[in-house]
Amino acid sequence: MSQKQFCKRKHFLDDWSLKTKLYILFIFCVLVPVLATNTVFYQSIKGNIEEKEHNRFNEMQQRIRFNLRNSIDNSLYVSNFLYTDVTLNRFMESRYRDDEDYYLAYYDMLSNNNLVRYYYSYQQVNQVTFYVGNDTFVNGGNFIKLDDAVRASEWYQALMNTSDHIMIYSYFDKQQAEMSQSQGGRKVSIIRRLDYFGEQQVEKVLKVDLDYAFINKSLKNEGTNGNVYVVSDDKVIFSNDSKMNKTRQPFHLLANSPISPVQSTESLPVVSENWQIIISADKLDFLSEVIDSKLNVTVLMILNLLMPTLLIWMISRSLVTRIDRISKHLDQVKHEQFEVISGPAGKDEIGSLTHSYNMMVIKIRNLIEIVFKGQVERQALELSRKQAELKALQSQVNPHFMFNTLETIRMRSLIKDELETSDIIHKLALLLRQTINWGDDLITIAEEIKFVESYLNIQQYRFGEKLQFAIKFSDASIPDIMIPKLTVLTFVENACIHGIESTSSDGIVEVLFEIRSEQLSITIRDTGVGIDPDKLALLRAMMRDPNIDRMSELSSIGMMNAYIRLRMYFDDGVQMDIFSEKGKGTTVAIHIPLLQASQG
Repeated sequence: MSQKQFCKRKHFLDDWSLKTKLYILFIFCVLVPVLATNTVFYQSIKGNIEEKEHNRFNEMQQRIRFNLRNSIDNSLYVSNFLYTDVTLNRFMESRYRDDEDYYLAYYDMLSNNNLVRYYYSYQQVNQVTFYVGNDTFVNGGNFIKLDDAVRASEWYQALMNTSDHIMIYSYFDKQQAEMSQSQGGRKVSIIRRLDYFGEQQVEKVLKVDLDYAFINKSLKNEGTNGNVYVVSDDKVIFSNDSKMNKTRQPFHLLANSPISPVQSTESLPVVSENWQIIISADKLDFLSEVIDSKLNVTVLMILNLLMPTLLIWMISRSLVTRIDRISKHLDQVKHEQFEVISGPAGKDEIGSLTHSYNMMVIKIRNLIEIVFKGQVERQALELSRKQAELKALQSQVNPHFMFNTLETIRMRSLIKDELETSDIIHKLALLLRQTINWGDDLITIAEEIKFVESYLNIQQYRFGEKLQFAIKFSDASIPDIMIPKLTVLTFVENACIHGIESTSSDGIVEVLFEIRSEQLSITIRDTGVGIDPDKLALLRAMMRDPNIDRMSELSSIGMMNAYIRLRMYFDDGVQMDIFSEKGKGTTVAIHIPLLQASQG
């Protein structure tokens, strides 16, 4: 390797910017080591947290399984006891002469039977009901006649459609939901045929309803770290999810109820069904758990990452900011702008460079002032001479000369009894004077109408009977309202030049001032040639977004200029509509809020 190549490799960092070097220093000396250390630490405890979370879900599942099994077993115990009770079977099989005979047998059965004691000894049982096909029975207590209404019920049909003599069935009792605000209409029942004693004369069915509210409450006590769903054939029977445990609504289907990611699932065989216990919960944020539970990790992150990051950022800001400032001022020197760098420069090498630059700029300024001062003075004298010549030229075109000339012509016309010509010249002089001597931009409508009438008289003088015009007011207060000067005249001029002048037939220009719905409405209507549809569409588009820069798109800019002036004076409260039909004429409607127009 030659010495030249060695020196080139030795100084390769000199080609990189200072900001890039600082970034590399931060990434490889601070960020990468800290991230690697914390990644190793994070992975070392992640397994323990996952195992802990898995065990937590398993324990929750076992508790739920035990509680459900306990509730169902207790209800089965009651059902099995009543299924084999001889006294009950004899009571239901007997025929009774009348209601009195029935009640005597009923109370005798209760006094010699443990039905009440077994029924109320288990809180998981909500209701025990015997459905008996004995027409001598009286409905009441725990005994109901097995009539056509009962046989049409959902649970009875389900029992008839199964070959099993016992089943567990969940259904929604709409009638009970409407009658009971506290219990709702959801029911989970153990239903069985009472056929233990062989051939029977009376059809008998036993239905033991589980305490739905008690089981739901036990699920809610599992906490809020996850949602529990007990499912049978996609039907959510029990749940601690507030959206699914509303007892006054039918059971939800799991397929129609999106849930969080499933963490655990276990089967639970129950009588004639196979229930599923599903636990769902959002995935545990292990990093948050580590940070929340380990103060040492937080301190380590601050010491290993935040403090070096803050220090490097401060040093980087001190260096890069001042270097960028020097670079920007050097770029200005390329454009012959010599500005001194203001602000604190510092006492390090960059501060010394800043002081040197400022000294250079000051010397350059002095040199420019000495060398070019004489040239600037000569240019200033030449400019003054040119301005004097321009003013002298402007003074030669005196508007008063034109007024005096028109007045001389008017007087000569009067002398010759040419009254019509004299009147037209007088109106022309007034218009010319008003155009040149602008003065205040706001005038009354009465003053504006004077200019409009003068203009229309001049045009009528040109066209003769071809042009007719009319100016109307709907209210006597309108002439006193203030509007920008020559705005109405601009629209009238546009109607004459682009509407009436271009047609071969007679034309009418009508100007109407009205007050309607708290607005001053100004309508300028002509019976001229109308506006081409493409140009009309362009005008309407520009009215929706009036912009002076777009006015070059129009062949005539006077009307749009007047509209922009109206919007400027009345805070964009002005609305303008243009209606035109080719060969029939054009109507321009201007609407100004009356309050703003009066204040103007």
